[in-house]
Amino acid sequence: MTPLKPLKKLLMHIPWVTKRPLARGLIASIIIFVSLFVLFETLDTIREIRKIATGSVWHIPSKILSDITLIRPGADIRLLGLRPRLERLRYRRVQKVSHPGEYAWYRDHIVIYPRRFKYPFMDTSSSTGMVMDIDIEANTVQNIYRHDTGRPVKEICLEPEVIAKILDTHHEDRSMVSLAECPTYLLDAILCTEDKRFYKHSGIDLFAIIRATLVDIRHGSFVEGASTITQQLIKNMFLSSRRSIARKIKEAFMAMVMDATYTKDEILGMYINEVYMGQYGYAGIYGIGRAAELYFDKPVSSLSLSEAALLAGIIRAPNKYSPYKYPSRALARRNTVLKIMYTESKITRDTYSQAIKSPLGVVPLREWKRQAPYFVDYLLASLKDTLSRDELAKGGYNIYTTIDTHMQSIATTTLQHGIKNICRRSNVPVQGAVVICDSHSGDIKAMVGGYDYGISQYNRAIKLKRQIGSLIKPVVYYTALRQGYTLSSFVDDEPISMTLDDKTQWKPRNFDNKSHGMVMLIDALVKSYNMATVRLGIKVGIGNVARNLQLMLPAHTFSTNPSLLLGSIGLSPLEVSTLYCPFANGGFRVRPRAIRFITNENDTIILDNRHVNTVQVLDPSVVYILDHALIRVITEGTASKASMYGMPHGICGKTGTTDELRDSWFVCFSPREVVTVWLGNDSFKPIGLTGAEGAMPIAAMIMSSIEKRALWNRPRDVVLCKVDRRNGKPAGLFNSYSVTLPYIQGTGPTAMHQGQGSSIVRFIHSLFGRD
Repeated sequence: MTPLKPLKKLLMHIPWVTKRPLARGLIASIIIFVSLFVLFETLDTIREIRKIATGSVWHIPSKILSDITLIRPGADIRLLGLRPRLERLRYRRVQKVSHPGEYAWYRDHIVIYPRRFKYPFMDTSSSTGMVMDIDIEANTVQNIYRHDTGRPVKEICLEPEVIAKILDTHHEDRSMVSLAECPTYLLDAILCTEDKRFYKHSGIDLFAIIRATLVDIRHGSFVEGASTITQQLIKNMFLSSRRSIARKIKEAFMAMVMDATYTKDEILGMYINEVYMGQYGYAGIYGIGRAAELYFDKPVSSLSLSEAALLAGIIRAPNKYSPYKYPSRALARRNTVLKIMYTESKITRDTYSQAIKSPLGVVPLREWKRQAPYFVDYLLASLKDTLSRDELAKGGYNIYTTIDTHMQSIATTTLQHGIKNICRRSNVPVQGAVVICDSHSGDIKAMVGGYDYGISQYNRAIKLKRQIGSLIKPVVYYTALRQGYTLSSFVDDEPISMTLDDKTQWKPRNFDNKSHGMVMLIDALVKSYNMATVRLGIKVGIGNVARNLQLMLPAHTFSTNPSLLLGSIGLSPLEVSTLYCPFANGGFRVRPRAIRFITNENDTIILDNRHVNTVQVLDPSVVYILDHALIRVITEGTASKASMYGMPHGICGKTGTTDELRDSWFVCFSPREVVTVWLGNDSFKPIGLTGAEGAMPIAAMIMSSIEKRALWNRPRDVVLCKVDRRNGKPAGLFNSYSVTLPYIQGTGPTAMHQGQGSSIVRFIHSLFGRD
């Protein structure tokens, strides 16, 4: 029998059809078309619904995360910015710490309950998830103990902060959770209020439909809905929210298909991650997981019964029952859910009575503000060949970065404050940039690309290329020291004139328009004398200076034009930080690093950037000697006013000023961090500020907020000698012109001072000549 014979037999029983063959054929065609349409629609629906299992329909925003925070004995909690860090991480200050995310702050100790979290290649189990006691004395961590056992702990680890999220075009913000993470009473609350017969029906609930229809007929409008959780899921994922008979029919059909395709637990698991839970800024909150974070600063596993009931009650009308806009409505709705749970025997009378007495308990709503926006733009630009913006918006990636949120906050506010003060005194608009790098790894700890990201998104920290002026001088003086010069060598600071390749005459001048005759090499650097630097650079070879520059910045090429000696090269603030890292870390070249790891939504690592590639390019002993001079730049040189702005002891620094006072630069560094500040005008107009007047105060205030002091380890082959400033010869104990300088052993003022001669002679010289 052919498939059409039953249809033909059916049509022959209709009298008017038997007399009209054309009508018979038309009706048969219509029935076949409808059947095929239903068949293909069913297959298409099944394909769409099956996609859920592959995760292709989930839009999970990617998170850009800061560095973690380690609290160890010896750490200064002020410099660490511990209190503001806890506030940004939404830790709650309480009298008695009992839950993760709580802390108590006393005069001489802190009690904290760090949240558990995952971090690639790191076991955080011993430093999180338990109450810790921190002993404090003079803002310094003395000891850390487990609160329950009193056993010492080497460190506490605080989770990274979310500095930005990358949302899709629908601005859906969600955090995926599993049913296993949800407390039983949370699932009971959802089922009691949204779909009591969820585990009994087949996608649609006929009893609920009949009940709702009778209610709607009685009121003459749509008053009560009968949608099951499965139907709500179908509507949210595949259909519009517009009420119509056609949509409801399609919704019911697809719900039955879904019910036949997945288990009930799988459907409920999808639902708790898809349900709309309100609005936060321009983003929609989707899923119970993200709602728990937003309203209570908790993972779903830590929700109390009353908190779970509030979330379940919000589902029906998130905006109507918003605990922030309408707290009384939200409280009444929560109590209604609790009463339903009690009526359905999901909770006891005592539990119900206690739960309804609880306050809403939502955390204060804080305005969402993306942190480090210039850094985020830089990061996304560097990822464009690895992950597209669309992949990031939907793929749920976690991008673990190097940014330190405390340093970022300090850099941002200090730059803004500094520029605001400058603009009060000047009619020229001033812009600026700050970069803070870890000198040993190249990690970017802070990046500020302008005064206000909302006004200008141009990232001056990486895109701006300006001449660096006197910031080049440490490279010139390193080259000289490497070739046998010492800090007590004398150089000529007399006027010099040179004919350049274009036949023009170049006559560099000092900033004070004076010449200082023969000066000690350390003084020429500390006072930033241009003429002495040019003469010195010519003697040691401009090509040698360029080669050392090339070693430190291999991606650049440098000409051997004499103007190179005074910084006629264009670099960005980030490149300047990279240039100075070898001076801070003992001579190792590093590359800037912004990303440590990237994981996908399954916590699988797709990018591992933890290994730091360093290359020794400078002599560590010569670097130590150079750094001694750069410390004196701050104590007695061009940046001698730095102490007024809190510059810590032992910090190295260098000012930089370009022609006509167009650019104001300052770099300062400790063995750990390099801070670079640039001030200037986007239109390349003079701002009327030297490096010491503009950039230096900002850099000094930043450094004072992240460092207490700088301690430098002297290499074994470096000795200290006391010399006479007037002639560079050994100075006696009572010489008022004496200065103590470092030398590589064997290169000091006399051979006697480098350890030669009898022990008696050495003792006498220790009293009258050598330190």
